[in-house]
Amino acid sequence: MDDLEKYKDLLNHESNDVNDEIGEFLEKSSHIRMPQSKTKEDIWNKIEEHLGEEKKTAIPLWKYLSVAASLLLIASVVFLSNEKSVPAAIHSSTLAAESKTIELPDGSQVILNANSTISYAENWDRKVSLQGEAFFEVVKGGKFSVNTAIGSVEVLGTSFNVFARDSTFEVACKTGKVRVEIPSKSVSESITPGESIRLDADTVKRTSLDKELVGRWQAGIFYFSDQRLSSVLLEVERQFDVKVTLPDSIDYLFDGYFTNKNIEGALDMVCLPLGLDYEQTTRGTYAIKEPE
Repeated sequence: MDDLEKYKDLLNHESNDVNDEIGEFLEKSSHIRMPQSKTKEDIWNKIEEHLGEEKKTAIPLWKYLSVAASLLLIASVVFLSNEKSVPAAIHSSTLAAESKTIELPDGSQVILNANSTISYAENWDRKVSLQGEAFFEVVKGGKFSVNTAIGSVEVLGTSFNVFARDSTFEVACKTGKVRVEIPSKSVSESITPGESIRLDADTVKRTSLDKELVGRWQAGIFYFSDQRLSSVLLEVERQFDVKVTLPDSIDYLFDGYFTNKNIEGALDMVCLPLGLDYEQTTRGTYAIKEPE
């Protein structure tokens, strides 16, 4: 094992030799310059380069340890400094059965649906990130953008709804004009009031709807148009903080709505039009089934 491997091993394990030399190596190795890229590989390369120079003058091993420890200490300081330089972000989230209204620094408003999160830079640039669902009332000004893991939205001043959960992404416009980007599907389209673009099950659909229904979930009314029953029941779960099981054999398409007044009423509104029953199996758990 060469010297480099020896002190690499020492640095990865506790060693009294290293502890004893801390004060001395800080003084004697402070002249070593760190690579600008500051990666671990660069640090070890720098040590190897230094070793090559030191071997010519037969410098003792403790100095190699000093150099290595010094470099790692400097690297730690640099990494901590870089972390502090990252712009701070402001986050706001909701739990199941909860919604929240947030006023952004420019006066725009965001209403978060249940189990959703929004975040934006502390130094406001009219850009937000969303996980879940939210309705936006954007004041006029520069470009305003909403970024999700699936797609993004750009506007100047308008109101619209964004749904982004798992592999489903939907944007519906209520007022103004909205630009929708879905990179994975090469989609870049504008929609106007009463229009929506939805990515679901790897399919993109552009549809028309009553603009007055956009964002009606804020009033506790949840509308669906030809959506899979499993997706509808996921929203029921979020609104009531319950678990609803559904056999794969009866995952029908649902066209209708439910309200979030009480769980039984919501399940009635979903199941009855489809000719289905439900039962409470345990506290907080419901099962959808065919009529007996």
